[in-house]
Amino acid sequence: MRPKVIGPYRVVETLGSGGIGTVFRALDGRTNEAVALKLLSGGPAMDSRAAKRLVREFETLVDLSHPNVVKVYDTGVYQSSPYLVMELIEGLTLREYLNLQGAGLMGSSSSSSGSGLFKRSGDPASEEGGSGSMEAGSGEAGSLLFDLSAFNEESPSDDMGSLRFGTSGSAAVLPVPMEPWLGSDSDEVDPLDFDLPYDVAGPGAEKVKRESAARLEELNRPERVCRLKDSLLQVCEALAYIHAHGLVHRDLKPSNIMVDEDRQVRLMDFGLAKFLADDAGVTLDGRMVGTFRYMPPEQILGEPLDGRSDLYSLGVILYELLSGRPPFDAKSPVDLWHKVLETEPPPLLALNQKGDPQLARVAHRLIRKEPDDRFQTAEEVYEALAE
Repeated sequence: MRPKVIGPYRVVETLGSGGIGTVFRALDGRTNEAVALKLLSGGPAMDSRAAKRLVREFETLVDLSHPNVVKVYDTGVYQSSPYLVMELIEGLTLREYLNLQGAGLMGSSSSSSGSGLFKRSGDPASEEGGSGSMEAGSGEAGSLLFDLSAFNEESPSDDMGSLRFGTSGSAAVLPVPMEPWLGSDSDEVDPLDFDLPYDVAGPGAEKVKRESAARLEELNRPERVCRLKDSLLQVCEALAYIHAHGLVHRDLKPSNIMVDEDRQVRLMDFGLAKFLADDAGVTLDGRMVGTFRYMPPEQILGEPLDGRSDLYSLGVILYELLSGRPPFDAKSPVDLWHKVLETEPPPLLALNQKGDPQLARVAHRLIRKEPDDRFQTAEEVYEALAE
């Protein structure tokens, strides 16, 4: 049953729920301001002491303020479960914003974070056509404009806690046990997933090839590429800011990147994954936190993470948005992680021969297996994207 009141907040409706918790639209009883309230699921090991400790750690987030990071207003405990109160943002996830079907925002102004952290050479979104306006979305994607779908959690994945890397009898083995609530990737790539012209054969192949070629052309549409570059520049500003404050996101993916009607990007759930991973009462024996497809090799291996781990995830996002498919794909997490650790991704410009060469180079450097071989800071990525 949905709670009616959590602390000083009156719950209005449920926006989304998943294994990690539930997000409500709520009204602050003191100001009547609409907010998003995320109530975390404590699980069997969560007690009031663990919840209070987690809340103390979340208080770090309340002090952060950046135009490209969702604002956290408050934190507390409700019935032994910690909660966060955040800025309520209506808009599109990054993938919806760049959807091949043409879903766009109707705001007439293009975004600039205005943080002063980096110097922009111009407004990429206005370089094509001058006006900076975008077409209205159509079909299902168009109906997503300015809703609150970004607060929905991914469906819980299967419990991977018994798997390990290597083989022992019939069991594959992973280096770190998995949380059952880690986001499933099943919905992450669908809007861009399509058969490339050279991947099909048999009856109807020519029709599929024509349709795929048309979608590749849409993928490379100059206005879309400008939107992509501008969005990623803003993500870099957000990452530079949280990394400078000692936070590692650990779960960077398109559904955690929001774009509002002014084309301003917000990074969602920053720091949450790190805090959860640091709290044994929430993650149960150090279970891994993240979303399968975007995990860097060091996260799969259970090694210490730093800002370069987020940059790897950013590279996976860029690769997907340029090619329509992830750099590594498989039918099971174990197979996927073997590929991430042991194989190289297909060259981006082989999948999309008319793709942007500079963006392709940035993506491939970001997803190198050794952190020392990647860009070392978000500022470096920003400069490479801005060239």
